[in-house]
Amino acid sequence: MKLRAATLTVTQGPDAGRSAKIDQPTFVVGVGDSADFRLTDPAVSREHLRISLGPSGVRIRDEGSKNGTFLGGARVHDMTLSSDAALVLGSTTLTVTLSTTSIDLPLSTNERFGDAIGTSLVMRHLFAQLERAAVSDLTVLLEGESGVGKDVLARAIHGKSLRAQGPFVVADCSAIPEHLIESELFGHERGAFTGADRARRGVVEEANGGTLFLDEVGELPLDMQPKLLRMMEQREVRPVGSNASRPVDVRVLAATNRRLAEAARTGEFRSDLFYRLAVVRVAVPPLREHAEDVLPIARSMLRSLKRDPHADFPPDIASLLVAYSWPGNIRELRNVVERHAVLGGDAKGLFDEAVAVSRAAGGDDLANLTYHEARKLVLDRFDEQYLPRVMDRADGVVAKAAELAGVARTSFYRMLERVQSGTRDS
Repeated sequence: MKLRAATLTVTQGPDAGRSAKIDQPTFVVGVGDSADFRLTDPAVSREHLRISLGPSGVRIRDEGSKNGTFLGGARVHDMTLSSDAALVLGSTTLTVTLSTTSIDLPLSTNERFGDAIGTSLVMRHLFAQLERAAVSDLTVLLEGESGVGKDVLARAIHGKSLRAQGPFVVADCSAIPEHLIESELFGHERGAFTGADRARRGVVEEANGGTLFLDEVGELPLDMQPKLLRMMEQREVRPVGSNASRPVDVRVLAATNRRLAEAARTGEFRSDLFYRLAVVRVAVPPLREHAEDVLPIARSMLRSLKRDPHADFPPDIASLLVAYSWPGNIRELRNVVERHAVLGGDAKGLFDEAVAVSRAAGGDDLANLTYHEARKLVLDRFDEQYLPRVMDRADGVVAKAAELAGVARTSFYRMLERVQSGTRDS
């Protein structure tokens, strides 16, 4: 499929002179870690603007930003550009230049990649990229929000590779204490440090002959990054406390919920390691970007849980599943489907409350707003009622509340922060 290519250039503001070529189906502009094009303007929201490429033009969608997006003095929410335009975000002017050439977007003919499901254009493009990468031995970097299924895709890459019969070993870089991470990765000799009463292999050696999956690699401490880079380049490990290195044969897959290119640009992540990890770099979209896949994914989950190939959702629940924004992505969707599978109709209480909040938000008055404005208002007010109640159930412990809500902890923190600050920053 051919898409109209485009280039972004900052012509005014703190980041004047910066530019970027849009070479992927969707592209986020903002100040947060999740942005593809990260600005420093304090008046710009974390995820301010989403740009989507299409065959005939470029779609611009404001992501519910605090200060808005303007074109020629008019505030815009969702539009398609067929010619060049200058957008104003806070004190930043961003020029969108449409190319006279197109980019060819490869699409997979499959609607599954391992256990991942996707019928949408954006997911079939992702599957096409991963199908090609899987049969090679290249390092793959999966970028995307928490809960989008990066671990499922990593297992599928391994399962379709020439190393499928070898081990698949996971190391969660965000869950390992900093003082133990070198030992966890590379192992240690007996007596290497206090408590090391025996020698131990690290996860790199455990993955020998197979695949090492470094989850949340963006959280790897800076002082460990050159050691990981050395392992990847020299294909050997030196356990803590040892004077000798040992050869290893591993393929590395990595995942992060940060935009590592931006982190490398700002010095928050080593650029040499980023380039070594991002030989094949793919963005896994959040569920809200491919809502057409919500029901196929949810049905597959439901049928597996019920062991019934014909199980389905009542029309009212199906409509609510599609309308919800899924801040916790597929992880949150699975939580809701599991509750529905066990409790039936009672499991839709979460959505019933959202509908009640919608009525309290103005009912028919919502029709005076655009679809995206009305939907955001309803969901914001839903958060204001729902999140404090979950916090009460969890006795104020955020980690427990996130687990009860079926939402990734980082996403729950962001939602709670928005509610507590009274802002609608995205």
